[in-house]
Amino acid sequence: MGGGLFLHEVVDIVGQGSVPYMAHTVAFDTEDAGGRGLTLFGTWSVMGSTGRWPQVVNVWELVDGWEGWRRLCERTNLRRESNLALSTWWDQAYRHRTGGRDRLLAAVPASPAPAELVADGVQGSVFVHELTQVRPGAGPEYLAAVAEAWVPVAAEHGHRLVGLWEVLLGDTEVCTLWATHLDGHIALMRAARDRTDERIVAWRDHARRFTTRWHEELLVPAAGTLLAAPPPSPP
Repeated sequence: MGGGLFLHEVVDIVGQGSVPYMAHTVAFDTEDAGGRGLTLFGTWSVMGSTGRWPQVVNVWELVDGWEGWRRLCERTNLRRESNLALSTWWDQAYRHRTGGRDRLLAAVPASPAPAELVADGVQGSVFVHELTQVRPGAGPEYLAAVAEAWVPVAAEHGHRLVGLWEVLLGDTEVCTLWATHLDGHIALMRAARDRTDERIVAWRDHARRFTTRWHEELLVPAAGTLLAAPPPSPP
């Protein structure tokens, strides 16, 4: 549980390039180009009805923690001119993307490890991705409150926590990620809107003790990635 480092990327996509870009990301050779510093946790396209589009969100696990981060920084930044494997990959990637924004994340103790999620068979056809602005320094308190008060309620509405992360290189942002399905998300939203589950109302009131702003969007996982549910059978 918790303690790992992750790299979070929001990638701006060219036209209808989300699917080929995600396929290119899945095929990325981290052993060579990334200095063995990271492994892919997931790549998802943003559901356009819920957020900025066209965009893709990638999350990479830094498999050796800070040592993996050091190798990644060296291979992809300090020594990028001599990294021919990465240069080739980037040239191909820029056919489908224009840029983006990265965040270094640290998992809090209540965040499940990727291996635990796989062992438990956790999968989702839809993922709820939330970036939350918090009062300076309040990130760990807010994430602890999520684990204690919100995880059980969300689980009853078909949401399984897969990431509970503090955003490093700053002290005003956190990120959460949940695996679910469309009906589960609609049920949770309806219960919140209609106030049929007072625990949801109570949670949002409680969360405002720590937060200044939040926004969630829905993500669709690339087929075959770690926690992606198998596609539905054709009718």
